[in-house]
Amino acid sequence: STNSLHIFVAIISFFALGVLSPPSLHAFRHAATQLDFLSSSSSSADDVKEEAQSSSSSATSLQLPPHTPCTSSNLGNYIHDTPVPGLHIVCIESLLDFDADDSNTLRFAFFQNAIRPKLYQRKKITAIRGTKHDNGVGSIDWNEVKHLMVNELRLMPEGPRQQPWAVFTPLGERIVGENDVVSTGESNAQILQALVSSGMVLVFQGGNWRWPGVREGFQRNIELSPTLDFTNDSTTTAKRNITIETLSMTPLVVSIKGFLTDQECDHIAELAGPHMQYSGVSLKDADKGKAASNWRTSQSAFIHSDADPILKAIDHRTASLTRIPKAHQEVLQVLRYGTSEKYDAHHDYFDPKDYQSDKNTMNLIENGKKNRFATVFWYLTTVKEGGETIFPHYGNKPLPRGYVHSDCTSGLKVKPQKGKVIIFYSLDARGQMDTLSLHGACPVIGEDDIKWAANKWIWSAPMLFTSDD
Repeated sequence: STNSLHIFVAIISFFALGVLSPPSLHAFRHAATQLDFLSSSSSSADDVKEEAQSSSSSATSLQLPPHTPCTSSNLGNYIHDTPVPGLHIVCIESLLDFDADDSNTLRFAFFQNAIRPKLYQRKKITAIRGTKHDNGVGSIDWNEVKHLMVNELRLMPEGPRQQPWAVFTPLGERIVGENDVVSTGESNAQILQALVSSGMVLVFQGGNWRWPGVREGFQRNIELSPTLDFTNDSTTTAKRNITIETLSMTPLVVSIKGFLTDQECDHIAELAGPHMQYSGVSLKDADKGKAASNWRTSQSAFIHSDADPILKAIDHRTASLTRIPKAHQEVLQVLRYGTSEKYDAHHDYFDPKDYQSDKNTMNLIENGKKNRFATVFWYLTTVKEGGETIFPHYGNKPLPRGYVHSDCTSGLKVKPQKGKVIIFYSLDARGQMDTLSLHGACPVIGEDDIKWAANKWIWSAPMLFTSDD
């Protein structure tokens, strides 16, 4: 069809190749533990363990997520002081009524927009035992749970510019989404068992995982999955523990030190060196005919990872870090900034209203249904002076009167440090464009300094930019 041809041309124009390839994340493992939410459960730990084992008997192939009880300390890793529209926390507790052997009940508590409610209200769903699909908690219908979540969290359905919402474990494992096909029987039981096993779940209206910032300075220790053995080097394929630190809440910016080794940084720069050219930009309708150098004076190159085992391993590591499948990634862009070179403040998303005459871009983003969701920015060298990544809206501040996009005097300024990466999100938890994500690259000041960097743009839906492995 003509539309399909437009999409194909758009993808080629963005150097796109390949097919879907999900990331390797944490392995599910089941640990039946008594849920401790605000008050003690009506069932003992032994009762919960026995029920969980019974519930999982008909779906032995499913590895269940680790249990995260909704204790005050665990909630403190996700609750925010101010609302985060589109991010919700749900606590799920399995209750057994031993006075009525024909019932099985789940109890829910909701933290809409990731804040503590003034009044805790719990909801219950009870299933009748003795049906042909009797399977403990798996007897409860996912559609009934889904209906409860939609009503309590005011979730919006998928639409022309809205991705379907999804439910995740606290570690970022996707459990189920709005439009997942869940049949009565085993698949329904697996979903319910996973929800109960997780205990605490996070619901994102935008359908993609974002690391909850909680507050500025908050640190979260996570485990990265081992990458596939592309290099025959055990140091790159072993599990790694890293610390994610929140640098800013508005916009959401997090930092991870030591994500790349010095050897990996050098390898990327050396690989891209012969291909560097002065950078272009995607021109808005109002800027057609203008030179890219009006905003951007750096050099760049797009490097495919298909033929390079080190880049392949880093692609998978990036997917594990973001908890977003590799199929959402664009091809790696490598950047070089010499003395005085810069990139004025801009957004990484494509606002449909600015590209109405650009059919390739409008087809690529499906008129706003898909967009760049997050940017993973890698610093390949340490820069002594200048070269910071600046976020002018830091702290939800408006731009000052007379602001020019080359201004590097105010805002959050992240200094380049070799091996460090930052993640900033172009879309918010609802999946809507976040205007606060405006950012730029300040000029390199030192005469002998060269800033090497690279970035992975992560989309809100699977694309055809990167190949399967």
